[in-house]
Amino acid sequence: MKKSLLYTGIVYFAIGSICLALAMMYEFRIEGLLWGFAGAGVLPGILMIWKYFHWSRPERREEYERLLQIEKIEMHDERKVMLRDKSGRIAYSIMVGIYCGLMALFALFTVMGWWTPFARYVVIGLGILLVIQYICGIVVFQYLSKRM
Repeated sequence: MKKSLLYTGIVYFAIGSICLALAMMYEFRIEGLLWGFAGAGVLPGILMIWKYFHWSRPERREEYERLLQIEKIEMHDERKVMLRDKSGRIAYSIMVGIYCGLMALFALFTVMGWWTPFARYVVIGLGILLVIQYICGIVVFQYLSKRM
């Protein structure tokens, strides 16, 4: 088992504990964020530390090596690689559709005068997200086409 998992777990736990202590001792406007960061730091940190000690025991080394071998095979399986690529493409298409639908909905809200001026800002923000996603798709495609 890699020591980096232990160190990462300790850092997560420490940051989560600090956020938890701050959230319990003081009242901030960002107290909700501190509670969220505490939960997002403490629990995964404990899990990473437990995982390190669980798989580092000598009686579990053979089982851990077997699991690593299975994971390596699963990650490089051609069918799984193709399925991951296809699912990413489908998710990308779905998100583009959702962005366009939300933009149309909030544009309607703007025209009807509902949620003004919030709806106008949402349309602008979603438009920016749509452009960023489209540009990222082009950049990644160009990078992969040169690489492969």
